[in-house]
Amino acid sequence: MSIPKILFICDKNECTSFGRLTMNLVKAVAGAFEPHVLWLKTPKFFGARSESVSACDSSLFVSHEVWAKSLYSGFFSFRRPLKQLVKSINPQMIFVIRPELGFLIPVVSGLSKTVMFVHDTFAETLYPNSLKFKLLNLFYIRPTVKSDFFVYNSNWTREQAAAHFGAQMSKKPGSVIGCPIDCDLFNKPEVAPTAADKKAFARKYGIKNFDGMCLNVSLDEPRKNIETYLEMASLRPNIAFVRIGKFSEHIREIVNAKKLYNVYHFSEIHAQELREFYRNADLMVYPSLLEGFGLPPIEAIACGTAAVGAATSAVKENLEGVCPLVEPPTDAEAFAKVLDRVLAGENVVDENKAAALLDYCSMKSFSKRVVDFLKSSSLQ
Repeated sequence: MSIPKILFICDKNECTSFGRLTMNLVKAVAGAFEPHVLWLKTPKFFGARSESVSACDSSLFVSHEVWAKSLYSGFFSFRRPLKQLVKSINPQMIFVIRPELGFLIPVVSGLSKTVMFVHDTFAETLYPNSLKFKLLNLFYIRPTVKSDFFVYNSNWTREQAAAHFGAQMSKKPGSVIGCPIDCDLFNKPEVAPTAADKKAFARKYGIKNFDGMCLNVSLDEPRKNIETYLEMASLRPNIAFVRIGKFSEHIREIVNAKKLYNVYHFSEIHAQELREFYRNADLMVYPSLLEGFGLPPIEAIACGTAAVGAATSAVKENLEGVCPLVEPPTDAEAFAKVLDRVLAGENVVDENKAAALLDYCSMKSFSKRVVDFLKSSSLQ
């Protein structure tokens, strides 16, 4: 008896968060389903057309692709190839990776059951006066309510989505499946780094003569609350504050105005390097105001490093009781006092609750939730 087929649709390469999530979903369902992936390729995320074979091709799934100059032109040109592919492979389930691709749901309506993964509602709600996002919401995102089923990364996201999209979404079958971390990559070293090891690691990246190292991994968006992290750096000039992410003009202005000589930025690093930054930092600081899930502090804890987050959105949902949370999230001194406790030798992480969180975020646990939901949905 042949196993049912499932088609994932993703428009980002495997180096992006959505591309990695697609690969995690493929791994999660492999064995229970025959996975296919349709890559909606544009030069922005996949380079030149001559590079059309995805680097993540593997024996786990069947790869398909269709090209467009951008997602905007793909609004029209992706439709026919998608419909042809669905008729060709006849998947039992079509899994769309993000609501911005919701405009494709009506294309396959009636051909297969559809699942939409809802991560957050930020694009729709954070920019209420932006014409770009009004149009994005109207033409690209709003059709997502026509999906047959919905999955969410957190209860917080599910509640926000229900409030924003209304009964068309909230009354349909859905489930919170969470997000996995790569436990094969993000894990504790066999031997915890000593203070000397951490100083040697910092020197390798030009970070010298500091009494410790804080880490932040994030985009530069207003909801990420980078200003509070930089204010922490101003309050503790003897500590190196490392940020993994784009060094935008906005951040540059703050660093220059405050003369923050203890702030270091790294825009592009490999995943293995990120793991070493996690392992060698004294504290992972995550002051984000809004998160649909918030993986970086969980990855840091998996690597054996303490974390502190803002008591907001899904960060609070995931980390409450696991590590310190700060309210209000703009209180830089409160974050700095957690750093002081860590540098004084205090373990601010509840190890039992951290272990439970890491188990929840494991691929094994994630796979079970995903497969259980898909199998139950296929029977409806």
